[in-house]
Amino acid sequence: MSEPPVNTTLTAVLARSRADYRARWYAVDQELYELCSRRPSQHDFADVYAKVVIIGRVYAAGISRSSRADGDREAAVAQGIVRQAAEIDAALKALASVQFNRATAARIIELHARTARGLKQYTGERWLQSFVSKYLHFHCTLVPILDSRAETCIGGLVDWTSVYSIRAAIGRPPDWLTGYYNFATAFVALSERIALEAGASASVKEIDHMLWRGKWQ
Repeated sequence: MSEPPVNTTLTAVLARSRADYRARWYAVDQELYELCSRRPSQHDFADVYAKVVIIGRVYAAGISRSSRADGDREAAVAQGIVRQAAEIDAALKALASVQFNRATAARIIELHARTARGLKQYTGERWLQSFVSKYLHFHCTLVPILDSRAETCIGGLVDWTSVYSIRAAIGRPPDWLTGYYNFATAFVALSERIALEAGASASVKEIDHMLWRGKWQ
């Protein structure tokens, strides 16, 4: 006798993902959120270094493979963040009391790109797009996390007409902004689709975990 088909509606996939998240990653992420809550500023090198090391290693951000070849690579990234402390902290503060939507996404995209661009001189001219999204997310839960699994999965879950509409509303950024821009605008479209089909919004973290697991899991 064959197994009954798995319910693959977006609402059902999201429900299974939420249950999986609570069972496994919720406690891990709470520790990271609390770390960034206790050490919110980007001005103190020791605080930033702790966050870079812990977030980067827990989320397998691959800093050691992407940063400059000499010395402590995570320290180099931390130094690069400290050099941008005022700009990063101001942008994060401005995002503290808003909701995730198209306008907010535009601000997140710019913050992410400017942070990643500012780190290039500390990373051997490599763009740490995935790490930067993870680092910023644990300071501001509205920041979508970019990784290869999410990037692979999201394309099959969005109506690309909606994505193009969002991109038109936000506007095309300079070329050096486009990497995270492509993913984040698709993420907005998925968030809007979930709100329409599920009848309720999902948090950025809930969508992130769903993409990490795979769209039909």
